Amino acid sequence: MILPDDIINGKKFAIITAIIAIFLMLSAFSTAVFAAESKSVIPGGQSIGVSLNYDGVYVDDLGDVTTNENKASSPAEKSGLAAGDIIKKINGKDIKTVDELTDYLNQNLNDGDCAELTVRSADGSEKTAEIFPVRDTSDEKLKLGIWAKDAASGVGTVTYYEPNTEEFTAVGHEISDAKTGAEIGELCGDVYKCEIVGVRRGERGAPGELIGVYSENKLKVGTVTSSSRYGVTGKVMNFDNFIAGGDEMLTATPEEVHEGDAYILSNVENSKIEQFSINIEKIDLNSDCNKNIIFKVTDDNLISKTGGIVRGMSGSPIIQDGKLIGSVTHVLVNDPLHGYGVFIQNMQN
Repeated sequence: MILPDDIINGKKFAIITAIIAIFLMLSAFSTAVFAAESKSVIPGGQSIGVSLNYDGVYVDDLGDVTTNENKASSPAEKSGLAAGDIIKKINGKDIKTVDELTDYLNQNLNDGDCAELTVRSADGSEKTAEIFPVRDTSDEKLKLGIWAKDAASGVGTVTYYEPNTEEFTAVGHEISDAKTGAEIGELCGDVYKCEIVGVRRGERGAPGELIGVYSENKLKVGTVTSSSRYGVTGKVMNFDNFIAGGDEMLTATPEEVHEGDAYILSNVENSKIEQFSINIEKIDLNSDCNKNIIFKVTDDNLISKTGGIVRGMSGSPIIQDGKLIGSVTHVLVNDPLHGYGVFIQNMQN
């Protein structure tokens, strides 16, 4: 059927009007989303000592146990345990610390007994392992043949603090085991005021490192309540030990970030937070591996002190156009003058 031109034109007008209305609604929705994502925060830059609980016993490495007649035995290796595993239970009993594991072995098992371990692997999956502990002739205790620990520790940097919630966010990437590279997963623990006493300069092929000193007996800043692939979040408990890096400012959306001048806030000497200039060279809106921003250090002062980006600076806030846009996450191993950053929006989610 052929319609008159005035009807066709009327329908075209109605369709165009409807499209414009939908576009305006979508635009309003997008604006509302961006507004909701933007927060008023205080930038960080303070170095902190991080002590996180594994919620189990972490297998740092495997080893032999010397048994009768000087025979070496590795029950852990035979059972399929691997470095990076976390022992959660033994024979159905929850295990939180190395002492609890040692006590259970020697108070509840005899020579030749088999124990069932519930284990979380480095990839996050859960498995069971049957293991036959053996008696070490050096101290006559039953052992599994593992080097173990029940807490992770290291130095990182606070990214920002939210005055309304008194929460802080730090580090910028998932906590991992330095030896195996295994991702540790969701952890809780505490953070402490840290003093930088030295720097191992970064060089091509050899990432540098901040050398920090902190005590778990004093100068506690706060408690870590959760961890994720974008770092750790927690509550500030002692404001006397918390150091802010600047005045309150808004966070930026990824679309606001652009190539060009910016700066980071970092603590690379004593307890002093300093501002260091960088140049953002590339932006990846779609990166899902904490590498949304590639930047180059242009600050001669930072280069002279550290050689560029070094370990321990992860979490250092990145600021551009008066807004917090992201956090330092990694250094390019073959070029310490270049580093990666993650969008602050990702750390907020």
